Amino acid sequence: MNCPECGATDTLCKSRFDEFLVLEFTDVDYGSVHHLTVAAYMLQHSSKLTREGWLHMRGLLREFLVENKPPEFVRKQNRDLVDSGKRTFKIASRDGLPIINKSTWTKTICDVRTENAEVYCADVSAWARAVLIDTETIMI
Repeated sequence: MNCPECGATDTLCKSRFDEFLVLEFTDVDYGSVHHLTVAAYMLQHSSKLTREGWLHMRGLLREFLVENKPPEFVRKQNRDLVDSGKRTFKIASRDGLPIINKSTWTKTICDVRTENAEVYCADVSAWARAVLIDTETIMI
C-alpha cells in the first residue's frame, strides 16, 4: 500500500523521515539541510498541518530556496510569529485530515539517498525544490 499523501511505496515515508532526523541530529553535515527535510516532508503530508500551518511551511520553503535566506535568519525573523504564546494560528493539525488532495509528487522522501552527506544534501535540496514547484499551483 502506498502512502495516500505522498505516494511513496509501502508507506516508507514515515520511517525514512525518522531515519533522516536521526542522521541530521547526529551528524552536522547531514543536519545542514534539516530545515528543508522538515518543510518538504510536512508539505507532502498535509494531514499533520492546519491550513495556516501548511501555508506557513510553504512560505518557509520559498524563503529558503527562492530568497536564499539562511535558516538562522528565518528563525530570528519569525521568532514572534511562531512563538506558541504569541502565534495567532495553529501549525499542527489535530484532526489528521489532509489539507490538500495531491498524492502525486515529482519527488518524495524515497528519492533521497543517504550514502554520504554530500549526496544526501544534494538529494534533499532537489526534493525540496520539487516540492516547492509542485505546491506553487495549489490553492487552499
